[in-house]
Amino acid sequence: MCCAILGIGLAAESAWPDELVLSPGLPPITSSVTIKPGRYRIDSTGEAGAVRIIGDGITVDFRGAELIGADEGVDPDAYQGRGIVIYGKDVVVKNVRVQGYKIGIYAEHSPNLTVQRCDVSRNYRQRLASTPQREDLSDWLYGHENDENQWLRYGAGIYLFDCPGATIKGCRARNGQNGICLVRCDRSVVVDNDMSFMSGWGIALWRTSHSQICNNNFDWCMRGYSHGVYSRGQDSAGILVYEQCSDNVFAYNSATHGGDGFFLYAGNETLRKTGTGGCNRNLLYKNDFSHAAANGIECTFSDGNIFIDNILDECTHGIWAGYSYNTIIARNHIADCANGVSIEHGQNNLIAENHFEAVETGVNLWWDDDKDLLASVFGKQRNNCPSTGNHVLANQFHDVDVAVRLRQDGQSLVQWNDMTDVKTGVHLSGLADGTRLLDNHWGGAAVRNEATGATQVETDSSDGPIDETHTADIRLGQLAAVLAKLPPQTVGSRTTTLPPDRLRGRRYIFVDEWGPYDFADVRLFPDRVMGGDTVTVQILAGGQPFKVGSTKGAITVSPMSGTTPGTITIAATETGVTEFAVLVEVGGQRLRVTGSLLKADWKVRFFRWNADADPRENQSAWDALIRTPPLLEQQLPSIDFVWGGGAPAPEVPPDRFGTVASTSLDLPAGRWVVSTISDDGIRVWIDQELVIDDWTWHAPKENTITIDLSAGSHDIRVEHFEIDGHAQLQVTIHRAP
Repeated sequence: MCCAILGIGLAAESAWPDELVLSPGLPPITSSVTIKPGRYRIDSTGEAGAVRIIGDGITVDFRGAELIGADEGVDPDAYQGRGIVIYGKDVVVKNVRVQGYKIGIYAEHSPNLTVQRCDVSRNYRQRLASTPQREDLSDWLYGHENDENQWLRYGAGIYLFDCPGATIKGCRARNGQNGICLVRCDRSVVVDNDMSFMSGWGIALWRTSHSQICNNNFDWCMRGYSHGVYSRGQDSAGILVYEQCSDNVFAYNSATHGGDGFFLYAGNETLRKTGTGGCNRNLLYKNDFSHAAANGIECTFSDGNIFIDNILDECTHGIWAGYSYNTIIARNHIADCANGVSIEHGQNNLIAENHFEAVETGVNLWWDDDKDLLASVFGKQRNNCPSTGNHVLANQFHDVDVAVRLRQDGQSLVQWNDMTDVKTGVHLSGLADGTRLLDNHWGGAAVRNEATGATQVETDSSDGPIDETHTADIRLGQLAAVLAKLPPQTVGSRTTTLPPDRLRGRRYIFVDEWGPYDFADVRLFPDRVMGGDTVTVQILAGGQPFKVGSTKGAITVSPMSGTTPGTITIAATETGVTEFAVLVEVGGQRLRVTGSLLKADWKVRFFRWNADADPRENQSAWDALIRTPPLLEQQLPSIDFVWGGGAPAPEVPPDRFGTVASTSLDLPAGRWVVSTISDDGIRVWIDQELVIDDWTWHAPKENTITIDLSAGSHDIRVEHFEIDGHAQLQVTIHRAP
């Protein structure tokens, strides 16, 4: 885009007053000026911008002025246009608040731009279809295409396109979708910013290299999360690095409580076009990427990246580095994760001097027959992407189930590791040609060797082959050379560590239809709830006392008082449908939660089905199955199951199981809403009439029917089947509004 497209030219400099008053239709600002402080309500549609700055060497100081694009009450997904649009080199924009636009500040072809001390909170964000009860797959972000600025559809506080040498310093955002997007902005500096509580990305880079991203907060950038129900992230991230972004430094940032803390992907150019390139040689130093829904660090299909001294606690994977090679992963703290470091098809990676604590598997390296990726341009370039030549050296493992797991991994070395309270030190399986386990302190941990190939296991301190010991020395020498160049130079000065009074942990992630809760107000979450015999409600605020006031309905509430953030449990005391209301007093405010509970005497039976009797394709086999004795039968007060990837009970498998539940329920005459959330197939009968029929494979999905019922007892029957992966089944009944 250029100035001609905007229908304006670079005329001679205008003479601006000492304090410029903004107004709709203002001509482009073409020389340095200060803005009169105040609140300016200026619409913008399209690309022109409410305020335009065009020219070179211009400084515009807004002196705290507020630029507002949307009227009060307009939903954030309806925001349009751009607040400030910039074209020109060496431009400085500072001290402005921009809200209510699709893009807060947009710049194009503006080298050496400076954006300083600007607040771009409350700009565009999508309305999320996921609820606390179920994930909706339509909420997933897709950032894999942006060479034509497709990211613009997601909005941003600050979006820079082709602005090499840009500086963004001391800026802030809350309650938007994306904080900062840098597209083709090499040699940029992003320091001392706080872009937190976003529903997409705190900062996102596309084809941006040789830049510094330091001393920033990108915390609580999350979507696709409901604690204890689903933990997906949906490709949200504190820091997103996509498509040929290399030689960047990410240091001293806090990107906690995100979908991913840090998400790096080589890009379609590497995967689909050339098989070469990637997001390579990036340094991640002394960042906190804890409490991620998915991965603290995800780094894939790339070469020579370095992760040193980062904190990666309470993530699904501390580090996921699939198809990465020559990566250095050193001195990181990884705790309370399902997996510490996971690398599929990785080559020549060094995992050294890390501390693993309270994880299920510390280091997991493997090859599998990933046909699509191995057949890709990238896979062909890298000779079937073997898992080989990896070094696991001098790490500490404490309170770990399996310290190192190697499957189809060859020519690798596990040496000088220290293990305490570890059940299995190393588990080898598949082909492990040339792999060595040398000079480790096992601490009584077992070695499970189910591998084939020339695998040597040394369980004491005897000397290994000279060449292997020498290789370990060389790799640690390479690490020492990298450490000698640290810390990296940074112009940032802001301390980003979350303060001691800030709540930490995934249990403090609350995502509603607009994104993550930012702890700035007092809320009940949710404030309207339909459930089984028992529901929980979060009282969101920081460190304030609360107490339960009046209640309506046949319920009990506990606890009756406490300190926020807290949780109250509301339970039905009578069989049937109970409508309720609860008043909660907190922080001088009176808040109300309402809803409906269903308590019944459900007989629930579980069955196992075989692959050759798929319920979707063989109804007669299903009918025969549910006439046989079940694996397990239970009497339960509600159908409120979120099994995730686990099994309903030890007697029942986690996959390919069926559920049949039945009850009789006395209801007054009227219109009733029957709702289910299921993964996978669901059928519901009321008095032998099939009212819900979604007998398909699907992600967690809500089905609802409104039906007229006469007064009296009604028989309800539910059938459900699970194929694999996530499993969920919930049934509620409440009065129609």
